Parts: sequence; C-alpha cells; structure tokens
Amino acid sequence: MLLFRRTILFLILLELLSLASWLWPTLNTICFGVILVIIFLLSFKNLAAGLLFALGELIIGSHGYLFSLNLGQGASVISIRLGIFIIVLLAWALHTLRHEGFAGYWHRLKNFQFFKYYLLLAVVLAWGFFFALLRGNDFGNIFLDFNNWLFFLYLLPLLSVSRQEDFWPQFRSVALGCLTWLIVKTFLFFYIFSHQFIWALPEFYRWIRDTRVGEITQFKGNFYRVFLQSQIYCLLAFFVFLPRVKKIFFQYYSLVLVGCLSVVFVSFSRSFWAGFVLGLFISVCLLVFSLRFLVADFRAGVKKFWAYLLNLVIICFASFVLIFTIAYAPPKADTDLVASLGQRATEMEAAGSSRLNMLKPLLLAIVDHPVIGSGFGTTVTYQSSDPRVVPATAGGSGEYTTYAFEWGYLDLLLKIGLAGLFIYLLLIYKLLHVAWAQTNFESLILNFKINPNFQIPVSPAGGQNSKFEIQNLSLGLILALLALLAVNIFTPYLNHPLGIGFILVVSVWLNYDKKIIIP
Repeated sequence: MLLFRRTILFLILLELLSLASWLWPTLNTICFGVILVIIFLLSFKNLAAGLLFALGELIIGSHGYLFSLNLGQGASVISIRLGIFIIVLLAWALHTLRHEGFAGYWHRLKNFQFFKYYLLLAVVLAWGFFFALLRGNDFGNIFLDFNNWLFFLYLLPLLSVSRQEDFWPQFRSVALGCLTWLIVKTFLFFYIFSHQFIWALPEFYRWIRDTRVGEITQFKGNFYRVFLQSQIYCLLAFFVFLPRVKKIFFQYYSLVLVGCLSVVFVSFSRSFWAGFVLGLFISVCLLVFSLRFLVADFRAGVKKFWAYLLNLVIICFASFVLIFTIAYAPPKADTDLVASLGQRATEMEAAGSSRLNMLKPLLLAIVDHPVIGSGFGTTVTYQSSDPRVVPATAGGSGEYTTYAFEWGYLDLLLKIGLAGLFIYLLLIYKLLHVAWAQTNFESLILNFKINPNFQIPVSPAGGQNSKFEIQNLSLGLILALLALLAVNIFTPYLNHPLGIGFILVVSVWLNYDKKIIIP
C-alpha cells in the first residue's frame, strides 16, 4: 500500500510539472534531463526500478510526450518515453555485463518459452524495415513507422528482473497506482470540460493536445468526449480483474471495475466498446462452459449464472451512476449526456467517414505485396473529411497521404504482409494457449468426468501465492488479450507501445514459475 500511495503522489507531481513545463519550455528541457538522470541512477542500482518507471509511464502517458526535448526548429522532438527506453536499455546492458554476462543471459533467453515466436517476429520486422529501404520509401516515414516496434526490446530487461520475488508485487502496486490516477485524471478532465470552466478550458485543451495525452471533442448538448489513448489499460484491467470479483458489494476490485468501466464509457471510443462487448461475450460463454461441466446440480448452475449476470448489471449501473454524478455535479452543467451517448452510438462523424474512405485505397495497396508486405513507411492517399486533417491538405482538398492507418490489421498486412501478421498472431495464440492451461479448466473437467461427485477446491483464506489466484488471473489475461485483439480492428494498438507493453508483460508473467499474488 505504501508504494501504491507513493505512486499516486508522484504522478500528481509529474502531471503538475508537465503542465508547468508546457507553459515554460525551458522548464520542460530541465525536467526532461533531470528525470532521465534519476531513472538512469535508479536503474543502474536496481534495474526493476527503471522498468517500473517505463511501464508506469505507459499507463498514464498515451503517446509519451508528457515531457520532451526539442532539438531545434525543424528538427525532431524526442519524447520522454523514447528517452526512458534508451536509458533503461543502457542500464540493462551495464547490469548484464556486471552480473551474468551476455553469454549467460543468452542461455536464459533461449529458455524463454516464447523465444522462437519472438525471434520469428523479429525477423519479419527486420524484413519490413530493410525491404522498405530497398523500395525507396521515405526514410523519415520508415523510422517513425518502425520505431514503435523497437519497444519489444523491453523484453530483454523484463526477463532479467522477472525472477526477482519482489518485482511482481511492486509491479502490481505501481500499475494499480497508475491505473487509479488514470481514472481520476479522466474524470477530472471530464468535470472541467462538461462544466465549461472558462479559466481552465483553453490551457487544459492545448496542454492535452500538445503533449498528445489525448483528445477532447465536443458533442451536441455541451458534452465533451475525453479520450486518452492510455485508457486502453482501463479496458484491459476491467477484464483482468473481472474473474476475481465473486460478490460485487464491499470489494476492492469491484471499485476498480466500476472505475475502469466508467472510463471506457466516457472515452466514447467505439473501438473500446467493441472490445468490451467481445470480452464480455467470451466471459459469459466461458461461464456457461464451466457451469456445464463443473456443476453437477443444474439449479446451482443456473443460480451461479444469474448471480454472475447480476454482478455485471450492478457494475454497469454503478458506472453510469458515477458518470452522471460527475456530469451533473454542481455547479449546474448544461449537458445532455443521454443524447450524446445516442449520437455516438448511431451517427457517423467526419473521422469515422474518413476511416471508411481509407478502406479501398488501403486494400488496393495491400494487393501489391500481400504475402511479404510493402515495408514500413509505405504511404496511401485517400480522401479525408476529418476537420483536423482537411485544413492541412493542399488547397483544403482533403486529399491526404499517410503511412499510419486506423485499421490495425490492414496496417500490419500492408507493412509486413500475411506472413508477418500470421507470426504475430501466432505469438498471441501461444500466450492464450499457455494462459488457458493455467486456468486448469481441462484438468477440472477431466476430474469431474471421472468422478461426478468431484468438488471444486475452495481457495484458502487470504489466497496468497495460491493456484486459485493464478487461475483467476490467467482467465482475466485471456479476456483482456481477446479484447485487445478486437480493439485493434479499428484502432491500431498491436503496433503501438501501449499494446506491445501489455503483450510483453503477459509473456513474461506466463513464463514466470513462482508467481506471487497479493490480493
């Protein structure tokens, strides 16, 4: 709990410094340098500390520009995320040299159960990079398109610290602290914009926009959509914790679920909503599957099923109550939340129309190299109607050329082809397969078939370090991964540090033998 509280206090300080640095650019440069020096010193002493910083920044930083270093007019801007990445990898290299050496580390890496899938993925990513150079793609586009994938290199330090007994409890505290702050920050922005606080609106809007933390969009009825890209972790956390909630009332994880689901609704992201619906559908199917085989008494099974649905209804209801409470809290706000929800669910705005306009040109470009891909930085031109894009096009025509696309799987097909997409999905399938094995469903079903009077063991009091907590967590990871796969259809997260970071943590966790769970 101490690390949890310290994490929240540190994040509040960090956000205030980010806002102050946006107002005074010189302070931004100073904070950028000081933060990286502190992280390097901590990482050099304790590599896990640097990784916790990196993973925590993911949860709250969206695109990673809370702080940045401007290299001059017309030059590139280095994000704090990229700076932390370089610093932590450097600390890892020094840490490895001081202790086991690279030869010893190579032995550990080869024993990583997902090693060959990551190796194959590395090969196709390298191919996508060098083939793009051979095709003459613009090098600036190639680098900007490819650098997100470099985030997979965090696998190296993660494997180094994953065997430390205190790493996973510390990670849990830091992750929950960052998640809590993300929920609070979302509703703080939601309150400020929905109540039209004139003294804060211009500055807050520009700060959020310039640091690329998120997007604030006004809907009908003075309702403001607060979308932060990092909110994907609220969706994933909802499903990670869902199997651990047996009774909705007076449970810590119940509050986390309500907060996470409220953020998913407030984000007004239809991609998140699609992931939520799919994850919820799979969870109900798994419940029916388990009750079919693991509960001998039909009435008891029906009772458990309706209890589960009641829990979900209560969580959804509590989430809407929280949203409405904040939207209509004093001072009185002229906001029509119901109308805005209906508009978002049924109407296609300019950005959505542009996404559809992108489909045909993108599919035609994929046909050029469907198996091996066209390489990173490959561009496609389409007609955009997005008001944020049209003014920047020649003569305001809306004809827009880009290498970044909203359709996640089509983006992967264009860059690394069917072969690359197959390998990436194969890695995720292996993660799902191992997680499913850890849920122990198949073993329980086998025991039940052999002995119809078999009773499912009850988790011991406290549940610490127990296989029951591992089974619940593994089931939650399955639901979260499936939700992430659904979101990626409409919003590219699998090729972004936010999605890659989650896949890395899941990979290393599933590879970890002595799991320590702190309820």
